[in-house]
Amino acid sequence: MTLSGFVIGGAIPAICLGLGTVFMRASLGAGASIPLYLAVVGSVVALLGWAAFIWTGGAILSVRPVLLAAAMGMTWTLAIACMAYGMGVLKLPVSIIAPLTNSNALIAVLVGGVAFSEWRNLNLSLVALGTLLICAGATVISLSR
Repeated sequence: MTLSGFVIGGAIPAICLGLGTVFMRASLGAGASIPLYLAVVGSVVALLGWAAFIWTGGAILSVRPVLLAAAMGMTWTLAIACMAYGMGVLKLPVSIIAPLTNSNALIAVLVGGVAFSEWRNLNLSLVALGTLLICAGATVISLSR
């Protein structure tokens, strides 16, 4: 992996998603309902997405990529709604929500490995070690409260 791939594909998204979780907590703490929170976040994502689509001259739409993007949107919305419910209603702190939800990397590696045959390029012993460390780390951090 190149340095630019690490920064653009990993570090910046990690920082943004981490800050996003903190902004979620702050928004809910300031009185936003879960539906309002989802609507505002979704509207901003849509606005920025359509602006980028128009600015870059966007590709011609076809059904399959649109449906796959919609599936991603639905799964992401459900995840964010559950996180918001955990923070807003159940009063779970960021220190519990963030480490547990960031274990999503394990699901992505598993499903991506099968769906895209990426398992052929994986060192399975390192994947197993990483899985153990992610689970242990998420558990330890979430218990630190």
